[in-house]
Amino acid sequence: MKESIGSTQLFIIVVTLVILFSGIMALAINRANSFAVKDKLVNVIEKHGGFDMNAEIIGGSTDDALQEIVDSLQEVSYRQEGQCPKPTAGDNYTVVGYERNGTKTMGNDDSAFCILRYPGKNTNGTINVFYYKVVVFYHLDLPVVRGLFNFRVMGETKPLYK
Repeated sequence: MKESIGSTQLFIIVVTLVILFSGIMALAINRANSFAVKDKLVNVIEKHGGFDMNAEIIGGSTDDALQEIVDSLQEVSYRQEGQCPKPTAGDNYTVVGYERNGTKTMGNDDSAFCILRYPGKNTNGTINVFYYKVVVFYHLDLPVVRGLFNFRVMGETKPLYK
């Protein structure tokens, strides 16, 4: 009696399932890691009462919040990168992208994380509160095709008064 399915077809099915399973596992692990990084960055910004949008690690002088962010990225070995959102003419926020070592990214360079600062107004119309939004990235990393789909995770701080 002949086999109803050949060994080549069976091998292709097994390889396809292994690649699919490893891709799903990689996506789940990357997603969980990026959510942990996002939560850590939001907590650091809230702990320091805001973030200096001009901060950059150059020669050891830096903002305490940025230094703590860089240290926490090294602890969790976060390696993802992506494009920061670009503000349009009507948008009322500032965007800064950073590499893992704390240097700013310029233009269309890939960033490890992005920080957006939104001003908020009180009842008198004066700006005295800021909201910070943190953007981190993850991607579907299949063994054969590498970074096929790129995703981003966003988290927002509570209102921080200045």
